Amino acid sequence: MPNAHSARRALRTGATLCMVGILAGTTALSASADPDPVYPSKAQVDKAQSAVATTSGKVSSLDAQYAAASAQLSQVQDRAGAAAEAYNGAVYELDKRTAETTAAKKRAAQAQEVADAAALQVRRYAASVYQQGGNLGELEAYLSSTGPQDLMDRATALEAVSDARTRTLQQAAASSIVADTMRQQAAGAEAAQAKAAKAAEDARNAAQAQADQAEAAAAQIQQEQNALTVQLATLRKTSVDLEKQRQDGLAAAAVARAAAAEAARQARLAAERAKAARTAAARKAAQQAAARAAAEAARQKAAAEAAEKAAEEASQQQNHPKPKPKPDNPPPPPPSTNGGVSAVIGYARSQIGKPYQWGGSGPNSFDCSGLTMRAWQRAGVNLSHYTGAQWGETSRVAISDLRPGDLVFYGDSGPTSHHVGLYIGGGQMIEAPYTGANVRYASIYRSDLVPYGGRP
Repeated sequence: MPNAHSARRALRTGATLCMVGILAGTTALSASADPDPVYPSKAQVDKAQSAVATTSGKVSSLDAQYAAASAQLSQVQDRAGAAAEAYNGAVYELDKRTAETTAAKKRAAQAQEVADAAALQVRRYAASVYQQGGNLGELEAYLSSTGPQDLMDRATALEAVSDARTRTLQQAAASSIVADTMRQQAAGAEAAQAKAAKAAEDARNAAQAQADQAEAAAAQIQQEQNALTVQLATLRKTSVDLEKQRQDGLAAAAVARAAAAEAARQARLAAERAKAARTAAARKAAQQAAARAAAEAARQKAAAEAAEKAAEEASQQQNHPKPKPKPDNPPPPPPSTNGGVSAVIGYARSQIGKPYQWGGSGPNSFDCSGLTMRAWQRAGVNLSHYTGAQWGETSRVAISDLRPGDLVFYGDSGPTSHHVGLYIGGGQMIEAPYTGANVRYASIYRSDLVPYGGRP
């Protein structure tokens, strides 16, 4: 039975090996299976979301602080510009008062010369009367007077004197009064000049103080903005340079939005003015048509009433024809004021990059009205170095009708404007902006743009 025993042993061995294989396979499968995944808890998710919200809130807050600092700097610069133009206005007024004082003193000196000559004439006349043994009583009214008015009060005493002598004494009296009046006017002009000089000095000090304040504020605000930029770069995980570019972009976008809003407002104003102009033109056309109809009716009536007389006159004219009247020559067109605009704009372009300096009028630095004054001098037009005066020295033109070379003003009104720029077309201007900046190109559209420009 050895074969049967061997067979049973082989079966047992195979079964054992099979079980071992199954167990080994089961163990291998169990060892290679993935572990259960680990999910963040709700608390962890809430904490992460809170961190994102906190960071976003900080970014928004810092952005707002950056924009507020920029607005504050703009306000400081506007105040400095207004102070600079106030100084220019004070100097403009002082120049006028100085010229008035000079003219008044000249008139007073001339009047005094006339009075002295008249007084000399009277003294010579008195000496002649005395030498001839005459009576000086007739000259007492002049010689004993205490002043020009007293002399005029004694005018009745001159009635006894001959015509020639009367004229001499009257001329002396009148010239003395004129000289006294001229002296008073000169004294008043000199007092006004002194007052204007004090105002100019005060304005100069105020402008310098505002300029110093603007420079200090600019430095402080720049420092604050640099610190804000570093914080923003850290929170947003960017570089400082990239964050600075981002802030510049946000500022430029804000300016663009403001410019677009102002342009839209100006467009609405232009549309309203155009509508009003069309209405006025239609009304005027109707009035003119009615006037023409009335004139034509009157002409026809007159022609009907004078038909017989007209026929007789026509017969006479056939025998003695009159020459045809020559047509009137049309008046010459008004001279153009834009012939030198290219020179004006060319000069302004050549100053791009030069620094702003309050009271500056070139050649190395400018303030706003100094730049426009020098630019228009290239076309032979003399403007004053003061925005308020330049407003008065130019004619009004709507913003929608601006042409290159026109002036654009900024402030509450034209006469009180604190800034002026030179329009070059396309909604752009060349300006000397404020302390710390250079002559540059810029959009004309700002919130304080005066709705009318000036055309020299």
